[in-house]
Amino acid sequence: MATTQKLDPATEITNEIIALLERGTMPWRQPWKIAGGGVPLRHNGERYQGINAFLLGLRATMMGYSSPYWMTFNQARELDACVRRGERSSIVVYYGSAKKRGAETSDGDGGDEGKEGGGSYRFLKSYRVFHVSQIDGLDASYHPEPEGDPSDGPQPIPEAQAFFDAIDADVVIGGDRACYIPSLDRIHMPPMARFESASSYYSTLFHELGHWTKTEDRLDRSFGVSSFGNEAYSKEELCVEISAVVGGQRLGFAPNHIENHAAYVGSWLKVLKSDSRFLFTAAAHAQRIVDFLVAASETGTKAKEAIHEAA
Repeated sequence: MATTQKLDPATEITNEIIALLERGTMPWRQPWKIAGGGVPLRHNGERYQGINAFLLGLRATMMGYSSPYWMTFNQARELDACVRRGERSSIVVYYGSAKKRGAETSDGDGGDEGKEGGGSYRFLKSYRVFHVSQIDGLDASYHPEPEGDPSDGPQPIPEAQAFFDAIDADVVIGGDRACYIPSLDRIHMPPMARFESASSYYSTLFHELGHWTKTEDRLDRSFGVSSFGNEAYSKEELCVEISAVVGGQRLGFAPNHIENHAAYVGSWLKVLKSDSRFLFTAAAHAQRIVDFLVAASETGTKAKEAIHEAA
């Protein structure tokens, strides 16, 4: 009797990313803007986070989807809509936890890889969703129109500019190099005029701020001694690159920091092939980066408002 091998969501997803990277490209690049700011949404408007935001954003980029909404087959039926025959679903994952005796369980969006409490264990489950473009009979509200064009030129995007201006990081504008210098705790950025678009500028700045979060007094993230191209370097780069994708979704600019460079693609392939779950770990770190920078921006905004009111 033939047996069916049990699905391993982590391996399936990682293999899909590996296959795309082996083409020599980074498939999460997109020149257009998704409605709703680009953050993938559940049918009820709740945001996806972590690995799910990355994966569904990737699929939306590949397929040219403009709506942010996704839902399961049954959720579509509950809305008196129907998934078209032959449409391919997309995988979504979540981590659950259970007491070792199985008395209680909890679950959450795939952003807590590696966490485990005393007396409990973690498990990974998956389910399938469809984009609203694959579904007939949905209300027009599931197909909002994108606002504006993120690639008109190097003109500031007011909301994004305000977000970055409020973060209390040492950012020096000038020169022709984008980098974070740990010894100085300083970011160097070329002026926006040197970029093809404002999106390219903000995506690059978010990437460098991602590195800025790794210090002990911020997110305390380290993968060992880092040098260009080694495993520690590649892991850190993958984390901050995913954070730029998820951050771009959140703020409404297309993620396009790193060009399709063989050195990056090759190093990431090596990491993913050696550890099928590191993509999940990287996405969890990326979500923490996004959350940290969002909180830092909100704190800075409130501080500036307080100073303005006092004046």
